[in-house]
Amino acid sequence: MTGDHPGVPGIEGSSFSAGGRRATRGEPEDNNAAAGGDAHGRSLILASVARDARLDTKFLLLVVLATAIATLGLLQSSAPVVIGAMLVSPLLGPIMGIGFGLATIESNLIKRSLVTLAAGTLVAIVVAALIIWLSPIQDVTPEIRARTQPTLIDLGVAVVGGIAGVYAIMRKLSGVMVGVAIATALLPPLSTVAFGIVTGRPDFAMGGGLLFLTNTLAIAFSVTIVARLNKFGPSLTPQHTVMQVVGIVATLGILSIPLALSFNNIVREIRARTAVQSELDRLLARGDRVDSLTVRMEGDAITVDGVVLVDRFASGLNDTLAARMRARLDREVSINLAQLRKQSNAAAQVEEQLSSRIATLETRDADSASILTALTVGGLVPRDRVLIDAQARRVVVQRDREAEGEQVAAAVDRVMASAQAAHPQWLIQNGALSDAAAEDTAAP
Repeated sequence: MTGDHPGVPGIEGSSFSAGGRRATRGEPEDNNAAAGGDAHGRSLILASVARDARLDTKFLLLVVLATAIATLGLLQSSAPVVIGAMLVSPLLGPIMGIGFGLATIESNLIKRSLVTLAAGTLVAIVVAALIIWLSPIQDVTPEIRARTQPTLIDLGVAVVGGIAGVYAIMRKLSGVMVGVAIATALLPPLSTVAFGIVTGRPDFAMGGGLLFLTNTLAIAFSVTIVARLNKFGPSLTPQHTVMQVVGIVATLGILSIPLALSFNNIVREIRARTAVQSELDRLLARGDRVDSLTVRMEGDAITVDGVVLVDRFASGLNDTLAARMRARLDREVSINLAQLRKQSNAAAQVEEQLSSRIATLETRDADSASILTALTVGGLVPRDRVLIDAQARRVVVQRDREAEGEQVAAAVDRVMASAQAAHPQWLIQNGALSDAAAEDTAAP
C-alpha cells in the first residue's frame, strides 16, 4: 500500500484525487464531478466516504441506539422493529471506507475504517449483551433463529447490495442506500452474537458472527471492484490487478465454504420436511390435520416434532411414520408427534354457551357496582338500604319519604333517575322502609 497522503479524504489539506492529481481548493464542483465523472469528482466522493468512516461520538451514539432497537426487536420477534434498526445502519460507512480504501490503496483510509468498524462492532455486542442480560425474556425467537444460519443466498444479497451501495454513493442517491441498509443487515447479526454469548448458545453466536462477516466482506469487496472499474485509485500493472482480483475471489471462496454447508443443510431440511408431510398425510384419517411440524437435521439423523389434531387416537403413529421415513430417506429418523383430540361441535357449543354466561355474569357484576356507586354518592342513600337482585336486574331503594324531608327526597329522586337513565336494562324502584312488605311505587 502507498503511504499516507496529506490529501487523503477526510484529512486536513487539499484532496488527493483517485486519478493521481491534486484538486485545488478553487475548482468548481459541478454535477458531473459529484457523480464521479472526473478526477475531481472522485476526490470529492472519497472525501465523503472518509467522513462517513470517521470514529466520533455521533457514530458511537448511532451504534448504541440502533443496537438497542435491533436487540429489542429480536427479543420480541418484531420484524418492523428490526427493520427500523437496519435503517440507521451506522456500520455501513466504515465498510464502504474499507472498500474504497482497498480500491485506491490508501492505507490511511483503510486504517481509519477498520478502527471505526472494530469499535462499532465491539460497542454493539456489549450493548446488546447488556440488554439481553437485563431482559426477563431470553427465548429463541424466529427473528433470532433466522440469523443463525447464513447461506450462499446471504452472500449473494450482500454482493449485490454492495454494488448498489457504491453506485448510490457515486450518484448521490440517498434513497438507494436505505434499501442497501435493509438488504444487508449488520447490527441484527451482532445482536444475535450477543444473545448466543449471554444465553450460552455458541452455535447462535457463531451463526450470527458468520452472517456479519459475510455481509461485511461481501459489501467491502463489491465496493472495491466497482470502484476500480470506475477508475478510483492509481493505475496498477496487470500483475497487481490480477493479484487484487485473485485475493478478493479467494477470500470470498473461503467464506463460501461454511455458507454452502449451511445452505445444503437447509435444503436437506426442506426436502425432509416435504417427505414427512407427505407420509403423514397418508397416515392420518380424513378430517385429521397437522397443527405444527418441525423437522431438524442433527448430523445424519432427522428429528421430527409436531402436533396433530385427530378424531381418534392412532396407536403406533410415531413408529409407523419413523419406519416409512427411514426407508424413504435412508437415514435415522426420530418421530415425536403429539396427538390431540379435535373438539366436537357439541363441545364447542357448550364452551361457547359457558363463555357467554360468564361474560353476562361479569357484565351484571360491573353494572351492580356502578349502580350502587351512583345511588350512594354523597351519602344521601345508605348502602344498607339498597337491595340488588343481579339475576333479575332489579334494584330496590328502601326509603321513608316523610323522614327524608322534601329537599332530600327530591335529591334522592334525581339520583335514582340518573342511575335509571344510565342503566335502562335495569329496574330501579322505591321500597318502603319497614319490616312488613309494602307495595313498591314506581321510581320517578
